[in-house]
Amino acid sequence: MLLIIAKRIMMAIPAVFGVSIVMFILINVLPGDPLAGLLAPDASAADRAALASHLGLDKPLPVQYATWIASIARGDLGQSFSRHRSVAELVGAAFTNTIVLACAAAVLGLTLGMALGIVSALRAGSATDQVIAAASTLGLSVPNYWLAILLIIVFSATLRWLPSAGMHGADGGTVDFLKHLIMPAIATSAVTVGMVAKTTRSSLIETFGDDFVLTLRAKGLGGVQILAHVVKNAAPPIMTMAGLQVGYLLGGSVLVETIFSWPGLGQLIFQSIQSRDLRVIQAAVMVIAVTFVLTNLVVDLLQTLVNPRLRRIG
Repeated sequence: MLLIIAKRIMMAIPAVFGVSIVMFILINVLPGDPLAGLLAPDASAADRAALASHLGLDKPLPVQYATWIASIARGDLGQSFSRHRSVAELVGAAFTNTIVLACAAAVLGLTLGMALGIVSALRAGSATDQVIAAASTLGLSVPNYWLAILLIIVFSATLRWLPSAGMHGADGGTVDFLKHLIMPAIATSAVTVGMVAKTTRSSLIETFGDDFVLTLRAKGLGGVQILAHVVKNAAPPIMTMAGLQVGYLLGGSVLVETIFSWPGLGQLIFQSIQSRDLRVIQAAVMVIAVTFVLTNLVVDLLQTLVNPRLRRIG
């Protein structure tokens, strides 16, 4: 088992480096001048050259990348160009808020998605199955930013039940925080509900057709006992989809966080793109990439524990 874990980790390291290279190149070819907002309107060419040299932006991209990676290895993410604060402080605070939203959306999305998928599989072909299938397709089809706007119109502007923006209100407290969390969590989890429900349904129906289910029925096992065995054997694809969705949620939804003014990574990246703050963008996107890779690494290892056949393959 330790050998399998070591192999999975060794496979994750190149993935992180590959993502960092692609991300660094794409960010640096974005249109816009990162020095424009840092210089006075009457700044001379000498002032511009001096600032570019101070920030290391006058060096070739490979040198900038190597310097950036070396800084990350030392735990130094530098200072924000526009905010004049530590990038680590900005990204850390935003990531904490994104984790809160992602965990709430993951609990809602995975729980509801699996429940709907199980009910749909047990009642395959019925009217209940068709309703759940339609709801799952709707969750996948409706853009999360459109759903976010719709929720604000209904529950904030019309009914005035929930606050439309922010993470905390003037009152503070747990109840106030939950009121701010409900709509962003629902908007963010819609896709997860649809994906997990469809994956759970298809995996369970396929597993119900395996020969071992007939054997279990021949032994006189009840429906609940058979379902427990089926769920265990159908778990790998469900876990894979759940892991992808959790990674997606931890990556943050830029538009949802921006619409609800949720102070997470998505909103931080959006604001940093507007101000062309390259260091913040690079650090935030890198955190998302590493989180996604690590999440899928954990899911991969959990699959190995659940399915003994994968241990022999590994």
